Amino acid sequence: MIKAKLVDVELIEKLARLTSGAADYCYQCGTCTGSCPFNLLNPQTVNPRKIVRSAQLGLIYDDGNLWYCSTCGLCEAKCPWSIRITEVVRGYRQLATEKRKLPQKFEEILWMIYEDGTAFPGSSIERAAWTEGLNIKDASKQKVQVLLYVGCAVSFDKRLQKIARCLANVLSTAGLDFGILGKEEKCCGDVVYNIGEEAFLEELAVQNIERFNKTGAEAIITISPHSAYMFKKVYPRYGLKIAAFHYIEFLHDLIERERIKMDKAMDDEVTVHDPCYLGRHLKIYEEPRKILSSIPGLKIVEMDEAKENAVCCGSGGGRHFLDIHGDRLSHYRIMQAAQTSAKTLVAPCPFCIQNFEDSVKTKKLSLNIKDVIELVNQSLSRSA
Repeated sequence: MIKAKLVDVELIEKLARLTSGAADYCYQCGTCTGSCPFNLLNPQTVNPRKIVRSAQLGLIYDDGNLWYCSTCGLCEAKCPWSIRITEVVRGYRQLATEKRKLPQKFEEILWMIYEDGTAFPGSSIERAAWTEGLNIKDASKQKVQVLLYVGCAVSFDKRLQKIARCLANVLSTAGLDFGILGKEEKCCGDVVYNIGEEAFLEELAVQNIERFNKTGAEAIITISPHSAYMFKKVYPRYGLKIAAFHYIEFLHDLIERERIKMDKAMDDEVTVHDPCYLGRHLKIYEEPRKILSSIPGLKIVEMDEAKENAVCCGSGGGRHFLDIHGDRLSHYRIMQAAQTSAKTLVAPCPFCIQNFEDSVKTKKLSLNIKDVIELVNQSLSRSA
């Protein structure tokens, strides 16, 4: 005789609270699993349909594949009912984290952030090293109108520091009163949020908000779309009142108001990658293209899968810190870029830049990888 498993009503209610009822209206069509980019490389690596169904039925879902999800949101973009599948994934991750059933690497990352304020190797003292030779205010000591939140990856990675220098130069050219927190800057908590360590996230957010408030800033601009998402969508739960923007939004506004103008022509074709957290999560698609179109001589050619259909680079949801087995999503994406006539792939996200440059080397492609701000800075009369 087969014994039916009793529905765990308590678990159903807890998941509903954690996810704001995100799974309620799913009717199990399977579009999400069919559209998951990880399944392009390894079928059934991630099964969003099963994850959501488990939440509906109050079943424990602690399959290791739960941690493969990059929270890219493509499944949500394709879902006919717009089910917030990434919220269900985070809900299950929070349950797993409460029981310490999370990848060992994430345990290490959480401790690094707790002890050093960063998920990347490096000391807080070195956070402002990239500013050498630039006249940038220390917002921990002087009041500023605009706070530039640099982020962990950009602060410590030599390649990504070039992006920060370019942005600082453009902001200076526009005459903005801006500054950085330098050694006082701490992790935005994106990876903490996606791991599901809720108590630590709240502690981190409250401390960061206190630092931001002391600067007197009227606006925060970020280099990473992940930080922008945190400050726009998550931090207001913990009391953030300062307006937050990804630099793309801010830059687009500066160009519209003619605070900066690109006058150096570029005879080049570029294709644009829409980072998941800038595009699907923050709905910022047109601004990067309008900015690039403002550069004389620059032509944009689109990949087959662009804007809301863009394929993830594979770094979101904490995936950046985990080992990748087999082929990478970034390999798949740069091959799409290589099929266009563009010589340059433009990606306004530090994680995407790192992944694509690694993939270009691996695949031995002659494809340039640039952030939008690097091309803008290059087209200005004055460059960093």
